[in-house]
Amino acid sequence: MKIFGIIILVLAGIILLVIAVLGVLRIVDESRVNRIWSSLQVSGDLEKVFSQAAVEGLPELAQRYLLHAIKPGTPLARRAELKMSGMLKPKEDGTWMPLQATQILTPGRGFIWKAKAKAVGPVFMRATDHYADGSGRMRISLLGLLPIVNASNPDIAKSAAGRLLGESCWLPTTFLPQYGAVWQEVDSLHAKVTVTVDDLTATLILTIDEEGRLKEVVLPRWKDDIKEYVPFGVVIKEEQEFGGYTIPSQLHGGWWYGSEQYAEFFRFTIEQAKFY
Repeated sequence: MKIFGIIILVLAGIILLVIAVLGVLRIVDESRVNRIWSSLQVSGDLEKVFSQAAVEGLPELAQRYLLHAIKPGTPLARRAELKMSGMLKPKEDGTWMPLQATQILTPGRGFIWKAKAKAVGPVFMRATDHYADGSGRMRISLLGLLPIVNASNPDIAKSAAGRLLGESCWLPTTFLPQYGAVWQEVDSLHAKVTVTVDDLTATLILTIDEEGRLKEVVLPRWKDDIKEYVPFGVVIKEEQEFGGYTIPSQLHGGWWYGSEQYAEFFRFTIEQAKFY
């Protein structure tokens, strides 16, 4: 019995040591993410406000969208901070997991997305996805401690940069020509807008209705697991105004958008948006 007790104590010590190491690694990771978050907290010039003059010379469809998305007199923001809820399905044959998330989005520079998702019963996962300074990382941990995914490489960075470009619709100033956006009208309901981050340029195809509401965003996005560009898209179910900006507030999306391979894997609802 004495030997058995010693074994139990040793095992307990090992378990506590592992938990302590995992806790330290989590603190280190959170510190790194917080530093990146701070680096993305840039702000626009609050004295510069949106007016109809900002869209003069753009295609009619671009003007329709921008005049709907940005209220005249609204300060020209350069970053958005979001709170969202929703559902995520990591695997095509998996189950939907409810989540809560926060995000900082600074078009042209980077983003951080931090989420807590419920897995099974009381079991939850924490996830962070980010892109900044040309690098990207995806980290998923069980119960906030046990790493399941912790990956960073050029392919993940390229995919994360694509996410940043696609999510520019949450900060409509990104699509103003003064910030480098280039518009091309396709027809009365579709336009192409080209935006850039670092050395990656993407052309987004936007579907815009007669009232200027954004209904769909599609772009070629690098899929890191197969190392090629595939169609990635979202359909916008609802929109809402926050602080002078009307943005997609309820959207569904996934890889291989518009094809037979399409598999929807996220459904997000924006609960709060602040612009700076």
